[in-house]
Amino acid sequence: MTLPQKFDQLSMGSLAQEGFRLCPSESGSAVMDIFKNHPDTHHICIINGRNIPVGVVERQRFLSLMSSPFSYALYHKRPVTLLMDDNPLTVEARTPILDFTKEILNNKISDINKSFIITHNQSYVGTATPFDLMRMSYIHSNHISDTLQNRTQTLHETLHKIQTATHSINAESRNLKDESENLSERNKIQNQHLVESDQRIKSTIQKTEDQNIKMEQSRNYIEHASVNIKDSCIKINDTIDKFKKISEASEDIGKILNIMKSISAQINILGINATIEAAKAGSYGAGFGVVAQEIRNLSHKTSEALQRTKTLIAYSQDAISTCSDSMNDNSQTLAGIIHHVEKIAQSFKEFEETALAQKEEIHQLHQIMQKLNVSTAKNNETVHNTNTICDNLFINVSELAQITTNMNSLPAHYNLQ
Repeated sequence: MTLPQKFDQLSMGSLAQEGFRLCPSESGSAVMDIFKNHPDTHHICIINGRNIPVGVVERQRFLSLMSSPFSYALYHKRPVTLLMDDNPLTVEARTPILDFTKEILNNKISDINKSFIITHNQSYVGTATPFDLMRMSYIHSNHISDTLQNRTQTLHETLHKIQTATHSINAESRNLKDESENLSERNKIQNQHLVESDQRIKSTIQKTEDQNIKMEQSRNYIEHASVNIKDSCIKINDTIDKFKKISEASEDIGKILNIMKSISAQINILGINATIEAAKAGSYGAGFGVVAQEIRNLSHKTSEALQRTKTLIAYSQDAISTCSDSMNDNSQTLAGIIHHVEKIAQSFKEFEETALAQKEEIHQLHQIMQKLNVSTAKNNETVHNTNTICDNLFINVSELAQITTNMNSLPAHYNLQ
């Protein structure tokens, strides 16, 4: 039988072995055949259809039952449930071997000779005998004994190392006392240096604060200039839009002048036609001819005025286009200037943040220096206490060396079996 999963070596599941199993519906003859053909089989587990054990048939109890008169005829064809122990010893596979052993020893003496069924979540896993339990307990006991012996040997080695370390500690303690005296002298010198450093840090803090004020003023100037330049760009862009509208209006005027020029040409043609008709009329058309001539003169003057107006409008359009291009270039230039000014303002802002961070760091350094002053003053007291501790350490180390020497004299093979 293959177990459904691996169990810890110290759990009951590790003892599970494949055994003979029968269904509750099997007859007593099946039990007899198994015990007859397999002399080493001591028990048969009865398993229902859900793989849950419901009982066990012990060889000794079965043979004892079969030895009575008429037993074979009585149980040969009867269900195996009449032969089984319906209250077998069962144990969960994850139960520690030691816990189950204690439980068996606390039960009645008859339970010690019984085989037991191992289950997992009530399902059948395997069977085991008291001999299997005793063998595993013996193996576990030997393992513990070997472990204790190894740890005892390790303890002897550790004690030897402690004894060696105590001699080293004794020597180092003397060196520590000498170093403590030297440290006291160095603390005095360090205290003087700390006082000088504290004064310089205070001066640096004051200079940093003055620099921060100047940088703040410069940043405000740049921000104000940036706002003014942006306003100028807005006004220039508005002017460019107005120039564009004027240019569009000039184009519309040009179209109107072209229409008026066409009208003037038609009036001139009408004047010529009127003059011709007046000539045909003779003396009757003399007055009409004068009017026709005046109309022609007016058409000519209108044409000249339109031509001059058209020339002026073309000149205005060129000037407006030139100014618009120039102002557009100026707008782009100002936009570039704004970009650079914003970068400069950002740089000033970063410089200001860095300066504030440096100020905070210097302030913290100043606090640390003050703490160091206090700590240095305490170091001298600590050095004096250290010398006293070293004297006590000499005594304790000597006592520890004596203890380890006595413990190391124990036999190396000593164990707790």
